[in-house]
Amino acid sequence: MIICTLASSSSGNCTIVSHGNTHILIDAGISLRRIRDGLRNKGLSPNDLAGIFVTHEHSDHISGIEMLVKYHKTTIFASFGTGSGICGAIPGAEPFVNTFETGVELELGDISVCSFRTPHDTAGSVGYRLQSGGKTVVYATDLGCVTDDVTNATLGADLAIIEANHDRDMLINGPYPGFLKQRVLSEFGHLSNSDSGKLAAGLASSGTRYIQLSHLSRTNNTPELALKTVECALRKNGIGAGRDVELDVAPPYTMSKTYIL
Repeated sequence: MIICTLASSSSGNCTIVSHGNTHILIDAGISLRRIRDGLRNKGLSPNDLAGIFVTHEHSDHISGIEMLVKYHKTTIFASFGTGSGICGAIPGAEPFVNTFETGVELELGDISVCSFRTPHDTAGSVGYRLQSGGKTVVYATDLGCVTDDVTNATLGADLAIIEANHDRDMLINGPYPGFLKQRVLSEFGHLSNSDSGKLAAGLASSGTRYIQLSHLSRTNNTPELALKTVECALRKNGIGAGRDVELDVAPPYTMSKTYIL
């Protein structure tokens, strides 16, 4: 499999996963122009996509869908709750939305995709576990906390793209209004660097070789702080970043490194 994030932040999220002739996006929260540019960098166009798997209907995950369905008739896959949210938010999207029951495995060309529940403040938020060619990628962002569903779905993956949204102290002492701080800190908000470190340590112990930290807050985090916090959590568990596991941060507005599994 070939994996690359096109964008990853509170302003927009989009990831491409390819194997053989099958190409899918996870989320489309950036403009069609940026999606086209990212795909072109991989020798692809939106017409080559087998579909888009959406995690939930917040704008930073679906803002590019309206133009994708308008100009490219792209198929959208989403949980029942998320699919309903997309149809309500995006004019003309309904004919292209295919809903699924969370936890049911879907075969799309060369890639098998299974969703799992994630604790976020939407009706049907999910993460994804993708398998092809004997390799596994998991995508788990927008997590208020790490639940058993998240743990069970992510352990043993070859590559894990996980949230490290905020530093708790930066958030508490930062400019967000009180209600927004409470939302982010809640069990249905976003994952802190320290909680991301605990998840990363469990992943590395289960054999995960690559971990990419994603969905960093521009206001309440920095890539350096996220890396430092997660590396510290790994060390406490006897795991060396760069030795036992490769750790990286997804850029907010540009393409990440490409993972080839």
